[in-house]
Amino acid sequence: MWITSSCQFIFGLAVAFTFNYYSFVITRFILAMVSSGYLVVVFVYVTEYVGIKFRTWASIHIHTFFAVGVMVVALVGYLVRTWWIYQIILSVITLPFVMCCWMLPETPFWLHSQQKCKEVERVIATMEKWNKVSTQFKLSQLFPVEEGREPSGTDAQPAKNHNLFDLFHNWTFARRTISVWLIWFTGSFGYYVFALNSVNLGGNEYFNLFLAGAVEIPSYIVCCFCMDKLGRRNTLAPFLLLSTVICIVIMVIPEDYNTITIVMSMAGKFSVGTAFGLIYLYTAELYPTLIRSLAVGSGSMICRVGSVVAPFCVYLTDVWIFMPQVLVGTLTLVTGILTLMLPETLGKPLMNTMEEAADTEEQEKMKRKPMEANGVVMEKLESSNADLSRESLMHRL
Repeated sequence: MWITSSCQFIFGLAVAFTFNYYSFVITRFILAMVSSGYLVVVFVYVTEYVGIKFRTWASIHIHTFFAVGVMVVALVGYLVRTWWIYQIILSVITLPFVMCCWMLPETPFWLHSQQKCKEVERVIATMEKWNKVSTQFKLSQLFPVEEGREPSGTDAQPAKNHNLFDLFHNWTFARRTISVWLIWFTGSFGYYVFALNSVNLGGNEYFNLFLAGAVEIPSYIVCCFCMDKLGRRNTLAPFLLLSTVICIVIMVIPEDYNTITIVMSMAGKFSVGTAFGLIYLYTAELYPTLIRSLAVGSGSMICRVGSVVAPFCVYLTDVWIFMPQVLVGTLTLVTGILTLMLPETLGKPLMNTMEEAADTEEQEKMKRKPMEANGVVMEKLESSNADLSRESLMHRL
């Protein structure tokens, strides 16, 4: 988070001082790369620090501020027409966040996955202080000390490095990863098709972009309520299928009904934006701590492919005016059906090991039994019905 936020500020300023087209493109490419990485790592960080009860709202609020950022971009672009001044202003806005990164501790989930037990206890103690609770918490009380590891919590063996192939650990993982990647691609593709096409709908292009960002905020609020009441999967699939319906409706609206077309386009942006915001949290909950950042990061990488393809899809209006709607509608239909085959994660603790994530249905049957896997620590920390010494401190945070 420190590296990506710092690079975002540095390369954001560097863009303003590029001297030709090629240096501009290269610097912008690096800026986009570190900015995307920053979003991924921040999302995973917040998700791992918040307990089950408030995880939905905390994670979706990140996307809400992303929408605010789109609105700020439109506003600054309208007020500042000199591109390099515009670039400097947007870069300087990020400086306060860069200055705060060094104050943030590592997450207990990651520390625990790396077998750094003493550091986990230190972070939990800080959480106790901020939440004004007092327990005799000891990590060793919540799970048995493994053979070969010192009671003090020092590392016995270096942690295994994981790579992209771990997302295809077995058939269950492979099927899940392919479905999740397709959701990422479809969400990004539909999101940017509606967003980029908004400036071609007539009227002021800055206002249309501002409106495209503003419509995301209520979509995320609706998303939060639905995710908590209906679940992740049961919210994601209907909104994807709703996007298909909206694309069909746009195609049958008469060409001279410009206002209705704008309204339906914003409705499409609303629907896809809801699905796009949800997939971040859903992916984080579908995979264990060991590969969670890898799963969200690879999904983000796939979604960037969607954002690269989206502008070319918008240009296909020269071939047929409704070609973007046909492509988006088809993808959302197929993806919505595949989403129904994924497991539900509502109300379940974050998983720590590959074994815990391999068969979610089996875990559902065994969740009331004493857990002996590595995820036992966070399971008990997030249990609101347990004894106070084992009460969910992260839940309370």
